[in-house]
Amino acid sequence: MLPTMKIGDLEVTRLIVGTNPFSGKSHLTPSVDADMKEHFTDEKVFAMLKRCEEVGINAVQSRGSMPIMDVLYRYRQNGGNLLWLAQTGKNLTTFDEELDEMMKYSPSALCIHGELADDLLLTDRLELLGVLLDKMRKKGLPVGICSHFPQVLEYSEENGLNPDYYMASVYNLFQPDRSNDMVKTGERFEDSDLPKMYGVIQKLSAPTVALKILGAGRRCQTQEQVRNAFIEAFSSIKKGDGVLVGMFDKYDDQPALNAQYTLDAIRLSSK
Repeated sequence: MLPTMKIGDLEVTRLIVGTNPFSGKSHLTPSVDADMKEHFTDEKVFAMLKRCEEVGINAVQSRGSMPIMDVLYRYRQNGGNLLWLAQTGKNLTTFDEELDEMMKYSPSALCIHGELADDLLLTDRLELLGVLLDKMRKKGLPVGICSHFPQVLEYSEENGLNPDYYMASVYNLFQPDRSNDMVKTGERFEDSDLPKMYGVIQKLSAPTVALKILGAGRRCQTQEQVRNAFIEAFSSIKKGDGVLVGMFDKYDDQPALNAQYTLDAIRLSSK
């Protein structure tokens, strides 16, 4: 198994596989979305998750919604051993209902969805973060907060919310000036976000999972570029932190490559 981090009582590998590619959410182009959707039949999802386990990854992350949580549940019911780090829904009005539904599919940990936390920031309702954490804690699992905004994570620290873990997007796609023009120009990934979020991650008291370290494929023109992004990430996070990476194995053995890049980056960063 790859080196691990602690999330509550869980030993979670410092490389976690993400699930956006399974549902064709590439953050790149409609043609890539279509390629992912066509490739990832249930059987191909199961095969890639098995490959992740073979190369030492022990955790998968996804939103707790259909159809993905059903696919993950069936994979685990049929012998898969991956921990499932589940994100809640995005809507406050259906939060309780969706949380109860998620619990039927045996999550290993629960995290407030990044877009929900972001919305609380943008609408001046961050005091509700603690309320949502308490609701999740009643389920008896490790709980976390995800966000694209460093300010959300700083608020949690300053107000003693004490989640078991954080998830932090190193690119912020949800700043109002970007999300408002997304339809016209597509998603804007700006490298100026990286030092801001990495700087906050280094100060967080709980283990943190950095996501979008590859810019949703924008930093994947060559395998050397991918490897360098892993090195940058692990040199910029804490020793007890990890990364989340979506994987599309149609053209490359990405689970094996990413596992090796993780080992290389941890060794080079001495973290």
